[in-house]
Amino acid sequence: MGLLHMRISPPSGMLRRLVGALVAVVIVLWPFAANAETEDFPGQWRQMVSNAGACETCWLAIKQHGPILKVSSNNGWFAFAHADLKTRSATATGIGRWSENASGHYGGKPFDVRFVIVDGQLYLDMVVLMDDGTKQAIRAIFDKDRPGKTARRVLAKS
Repeated sequence: MGLLHMRISPPSGMLRRLVGALVAVVIVLWPFAANAETEDFPGQWRQMVSNAGACETCWLAIKQHGPILKVSSNNGWFAFAHADLKTRSATATGIGRWSENASGHYGGKPFDVRFVIVDGQLYLDMVVLMDDGTKQAIRAIFDKDRPGKTARRVLAKS
């Protein structure tokens, strides 16, 4: 048989090892790719608009520890939320509580909260459980604390 008719094929285990190595790389790097979208959460966010009233001095700060977000505000509430790493979206849901000393009728009240980042802005949906069993919805849009920024979105009427 001449050289022109010889078939060249890789050793039988070589292709299997290559595929195995690629799968291993994907498995190792997957958590880093999944966390990419949640990296936008940490930092200080300035309130741009809220259905609870205008507040030019309101802000919140987010610290991230893995998928857990610790959120604190300067107007009397705090929350813990879990970032959704499985869907690779910038979404986090959790629970929180208004400080006992918070002004108004929210003082000491627990709430459920959801944070979503869309186009670089943080959307907050908070549902506060009131003493009479009713629920009050608070919606707000925040922007990273950069001077001169204005809200690009408006809150939907509930």
